[in-house]
Amino acid sequence: MEPHETVPAQLVPYRFAAPSWCRISLSCGAIVLWVAALVFNPAAYAATNRWTPFGPGDGRLLSLVATSRGELYVTSSFTAGSLSFPAGEIWQRPSAGAPWRWRGLGLETPKVTALAVHPKNPNALWAASTGPGGTQSIFRSGDGGASWRKVYTGDFDFQIARLTVATTRTSVVLLAETGGSGAKRLLRSADVGASWVEIQGVRGPVAAPPDEPGTVYALSTLGTVVMKSTDNGRTFRPTTGALPVAAGDEVRTLHATYGQPAALFVSLRVGGLFRSGNGGGSFHLVGFRHDGPSALASEPGNPRKVYAGKARGIYQSDFGGMGGSFRPIAVVSLNQIPEPAALAAAPGGPYFLSGTDLYRVGPDPTPLPVDRKGIEAFGLAELRISPTDPSFIALRRYTGCSPNFGEVLCDFRLLLSTDGGATFNRVGTPLSPRSFAEAADLAFDPADPRRRLIALAGGIILLHEPEETGLGRVVHSGPESTVEIAVDGIFLAGGSNGILISEDGGSTWTTALEQVIPPDLTHPLGGIRRIVDLLTNPYAPDRVIARSLEFLTGLPHDPGRIVLYKSANAGRSWSPLRDGEADVEFVPGEPNSLFLLFASPAGTELRRSDDFGATSALIHVFPFGDQVNDVATDPNAPGALYAATRLGVLRSRDGGATWEATAGGFAPFGSYRRALRRVQVAPDGRLIASPNFGGLFENRLSN
Repeated sequence: MEPHETVPAQLVPYRFAAPSWCRISLSCGAIVLWVAALVFNPAAYAATNRWTPFGPGDGRLLSLVATSRGELYVTSSFTAGSLSFPAGEIWQRPSAGAPWRWRGLGLETPKVTALAVHPKNPNALWAASTGPGGTQSIFRSGDGGASWRKVYTGDFDFQIARLTVATTRTSVVLLAETGGSGAKRLLRSADVGASWVEIQGVRGPVAAPPDEPGTVYALSTLGTVVMKSTDNGRTFRPTTGALPVAAGDEVRTLHATYGQPAALFVSLRVGGLFRSGNGGGSFHLVGFRHDGPSALASEPGNPRKVYAGKARGIYQSDFGGMGGSFRPIAVVSLNQIPEPAALAAAPGGPYFLSGTDLYRVGPDPTPLPVDRKGIEAFGLAELRISPTDPSFIALRRYTGCSPNFGEVLCDFRLLLSTDGGATFNRVGTPLSPRSFAEAADLAFDPADPRRRLIALAGGIILLHEPEETGLGRVVHSGPESTVEIAVDGIFLAGGSNGILISEDGGSTWTTALEQVIPPDLTHPLGGIRRIVDLLTNPYAPDRVIARSLEFLTGLPHDPGRIVLYKSANAGRSWSPLRDGEADVEFVPGEPNSLFLLFASPAGTELRRSDDFGATSALIHVFPFGDQVNDVATDPNAPGALYAATRLGVLRSRDGGATWEATAGGFAPFGSYRRALRRVQVAPDGRLIASPNFGGLFENRLSN
């Protein structure tokens, strides 16, 4: 959000419009911070010696399918940490209200692009996954996704966008629709995915009536004629019913219901929704003229109940989709949510995928977000837990920063829990129905976590609950992206202006560390700095560490470097601590002591300083193969240390001199998750870790 963009006076969930009158760059009296609940289940307490999912899911949901007995499956896509590998996983919710379960065992390091389930056998699933180099693989599961076996690997020369399972009298055939920038094509497999051939003259979308073995519907290559196969998809012929596809119009989706005879639905973007009850012999317009649905579904046990989804809401027919029988069951205002990309009928539903969010339609006509606890594709940059009240937890992530001709641009996200992790909320403000300004950082007051600073891209808000009941006061207007509260309530703010300090509750601010790097022997031409993180010692809040991203040229190709600064007087003055990607961890109960973890020619060095960084002593050298990224102290046991490595979590009981493996591994959530990015110990003893390949997990060690 730029400084001169508007901020709503009353902020509400993004699916509703909100008036805009208060400019955050101006002097507004108050502002309401909006938080969108991500999870609703009670907190899952950490298991002993076993890693379990914890906190919010931040993956992009790309597909949705439901089985005949009501399980939901989604694919969750995310970028795998610093490797920038676009991964895609499968998660299952066995029943409404149940937690999501990871279903990726055997998928290697997956990028799942399509998922299909047998319409009669809910234990049989197929998945298409793209590996490094664009190699396409097909996996099969016979146990509801608990395990997968690769049945095909090859270069299809295109991306599979959708899989369809069509029943035969003795087995199934699989149909794969292509996507991407190339021509749309259709593949067929008659041996459960082991081999594939292209079907000439047809393309997707595809519909296969579950109760009519051997029947498959598709489109002609030009997309203007519905084609029908009665020999398990080997050959197709045009249906006799005319479909009025006008110039410039297109078929959006096909759907065939359960039952005999099946009802076939064809949705045209402009022409509307058409129905055939005689296998394509004739088509009749049943509604939605000029605005055909983007997704269709019907119930396995009651094919007369048909659902249609589009941007204005979800509609239901109780009469098999006959003309005039669709009625709205969930209505939203124009452009409040993206059009549903997938629709599934399941108990407690229907459910639909809108953008990358999953919703369900219940008794209330407003779509409700579906609990996503367990879908763990969360790239954690920082986790803060209030030392005075561990029920307050803030998760901060940033995907990186880059120079842009004198400016340093960074991408931040912030989530907050005030109930110990039972629920997390996305912190920020909606600018429009489809635009959300993320909060960049949050700082708890060391004495009272209900009093906190929140940094938006256009200013800093002071929030004190419950007295202010969600109302915040603007204490600074500017592009600061990180905040802290030091001893005696001193406010600190960092960003493209360097480090600012306020000792009077935000009324006035002064510069404590300049944005411009003055020329010297190290930087003969000077440069610019962007403060990307501020961290107050929770055990001695007059000690503060700043992480600065510094550029010498300001040009887009300048990679920059990390420089750490320290302050022993609550941010009033600063001095360099050291250069490099060093991780800093404070020692509980010892104000001047800290651990430093950084790369060296010998490996990854762990050093300890007892004079606040003036000098340090080598404690341990981790070999290169360990790839240690983070260390954490235990507030309940000062001699205990934990290290995040490429093979999991290591523990030291003697201040870092010797290390041992900890109990519990990440194999149940993908062996590729062993490489960890962050580790931290909560005040209540939970060990929390974030893998490079997405996720946030917790463990409680027995000893």
